[in-house]
Amino acid sequence: MQHLRSILKSGLGVLLAMMVASGAALTSILMRLTKRGGVQNFQSIFWNQVAQMILVLCLTIAVRPKLRRESWKETAVLVSGGIIRVVATVCLCLSYLHVLPGNTGSVVYGLGPVLTIGLATLITKERPTVVHIIGMVICICGVTMVGVSMNAKETNNQTVQQQVLTLLYPISASALLTLCWVLLRWLSKRGVPLVTHMFYYSIGGILLLPLAYIVEKPVWSFSPDTWGLLVAQTLAYAMQYLCNAAAIHNETAATVQIVKVLTVPSVFVLGFFVLEMVPNVLEICGGAIVTVGAMVVGLWTWRLNLKQQRRELEVGTGTEKSGPGSVQVLKIRSKSGSEPGPDSVCENV
Repeated sequence: MQHLRSILKSGLGVLLAMMVASGAALTSILMRLTKRGGVQNFQSIFWNQVAQMILVLCLTIAVRPKLRRESWKETAVLVSGGIIRVVATVCLCLSYLHVLPGNTGSVVYGLGPVLTIGLATLITKERPTVVHIIGMVICICGVTMVGVSMNAKETNNQTVQQQVLTLLYPISASALLTLCWVLLRWLSKRGVPLVTHMFYYSIGGILLLPLAYIVEKPVWSFSPDTWGLLVAQTLAYAMQYLCNAAAIHNETAATVQIVKVLTVPSVFVLGFFVLEMVPNVLEICGGAIVTVGAMVVGLWTWRLNLKQQRRELEVGTGTEKSGPGSVQVLKIRSKSGSEPGPDSVCENV
């Protein structure tokens, strides 16, 4: 049991990122189904944010984190990150509604790892490894194949303006969401609690209700089936957000973004069973390549975390002073977990 717990703990960030991919795919499918039932664009986005806010407020009341940070820089990043995320959410949900799910996923999750690696290097100082680069390149190749195929399907019946919007929505969503998650990772490394992040990133959703009335005239009478789909959609969206924030809190932003590219093949699987969307050979090959790239990074990260965790459990090291004449203390923990005795301490002068 202890060994299994250690394995699951070391792969927590990767498992959460995989849950995000499944949740994002399910949300995109459900949003298209609720749109067929009469739920309008901003109305659908508003209900997603309502579910997210309810979940976050419940967590905030239960945990009671410190919402105001001691550093003005951290507070400013939290507030600006919340505003950016509202705009990013609108762009992403409009992509789900107006762009085929596979095309949205190919742009958002194909461009995301590239932007994440660049921003993470500049902001959080987390440099990518060779495995990250290889996995990202593999995913981009698969996503490109999917994007070319899906774009050919859409552009046959679209005007030039519609083609521009087809690219503008997911590209904007990818850039803004990437910035949000990298900022969240930066705050996590500075010790800001996870629930504090989620509170600021969720409270801005209140602005979407007046926006829905300004842009559209919401209709509140739906069939029971549509209400059921809407409830399922909001729950999937809220859980996806919670898993995403927790994944970024536990794992590097680059790893999470690359594993989240699994959204693309997940959309194809769900689309086949729910929307009866049959992928062609190019899309199947692209989805398979994406799966290989994401799994390479995920399994490698999982294995690396497991090795590091075992090393930390077996040996703890501490150095009081660096340079010549320093005293290096090596503590070897016993299997029973008791404190090391005098014989377990080695001084290296």
